[in-house]
Amino acid sequence: MRMVRALLCLALVPVPAVAGTCRLAPVNIVGSVGRLGDVSVAFGAADDAQHPSAWQGPLQITTGTAPACTVSDEVAIVENPVVMGDGVLYVPTYSGSNNRLYAVDTTSCRVLWRSRAFDGPTRFRDGRLIIGGRRVPLDRQCHPAGMAGKGR
Repeated sequence: MRMVRALLCLALVPVPAVAGTCRLAPVNIVGSVGRLGDVSVAFGAADDAQHPSAWQGPLQITTGTAPACTVSDEVAIVENPVVMGDGVLYVPTYSGSNNRLYAVDTTSCRVLWRSRAFDGPTRFRDGRLIIGGRRVPLDRQCHPAGMAGKGR
């Protein structure tokens, strides 16, 4: 009887959240074009042709064989790390000391969310995004958790 109860308890335990977590991956940018899977992103003019560290925009995204779309020009002066997960592209930008992180839908080029302005770099560490020393919480679909505020 104990064995039956133990098996029943195991069957009722929810599947660990790890199976449903957002998995972000860095977008490798060569020159002014980044690719990850079937998504290609043209970042616009680079600050340095040999060793770029920032791109002017506008961003143009192509997914599979669909026509390219263009991201709003508010997403400009892009720097690394650019990462993607589940069709959401995370793009760090700066203008002077005003840093922001944008979440962009790769199929529509629509800005889903933007962070408030922050100081310091954007980091991608251990599969997580960190802006201004704070972790950006993401839901299972790789959207910023609590997106209702949209950081605007």
